[in-house]
Amino acid sequence: MGKTVLVTEGDSPLGAALVRMFHAKGFSVATTTPSSGDGERPASQSDDVRVIPWNRRSPLSARNVLLSTLNAFEVLDEVFLLEAPCPSANALPEAASAEIERSFDEAKGPVFLAREVLSYFPRRRRGLLAMISFPSAGSETAVQAAMREGFRGFASSLMAGQNGTGLIVNGFQSSGVAVDEFAEYIDRTLEEKARKISGHWFVCQPKGFLQGVFPKKA
Repeated sequence: MGKTVLVTEGDSPLGAALVRMFHAKGFSVATTTPSSGDGERPASQSDDVRVIPWNRRSPLSARNVLLSTLNAFEVLDEVFLLEAPCPSANALPEAASAEIERSFDEAKGPVFLAREVLSYFPRRRRGLLAMISFPSAGSETAVQAAMREGFRGFASSLMAGQNGTGLIVNGFQSSGVAVDEFAEYIDRTLEEKARKISGHWFVCQPKGFLQGVFPKKA
């Protein structure tokens, strides 16, 4: 019997690649898209792929993502929580205050959804949460860097907080690799070790570099 997985940011290149990959493996897949309708839909809905609108700024919307997944598939085995996109693409001196506020409001989504997921998994006495950081191409603005470091710090804190609970919480991050290569790395690492150990960052480097497993960050 295939797993049921939830992949956030299904309208992003990496989210869509993960949805396709897990669906091809025979998994039931729920995925989120912005409730505003921005972005491209990751896949057509079917019996085993459900697209759920998500307002990242709303805790009620995060709860609805979990409940909609359970209503569709009854259970949830694994969650792949991608960091939220950063709307602010301007250098800090040129960034409008509203643009900065919107960026940090969007960052609430992973926090709200992680809370829902980590309340659900203990009731099943099992579950895997993968926190995924995937930098965009090119140099980052100060606001983008702040959001990314905040997400990684949050992920590391969740890893440390699950010691002894039996839940698996790991992080994945990349450095200069293509979307499909990173998705394949995530799949391969899950099969080899990331479903067996918890509290680690798995780092995907370009081919030719050592691809490593690192303990959780302090």
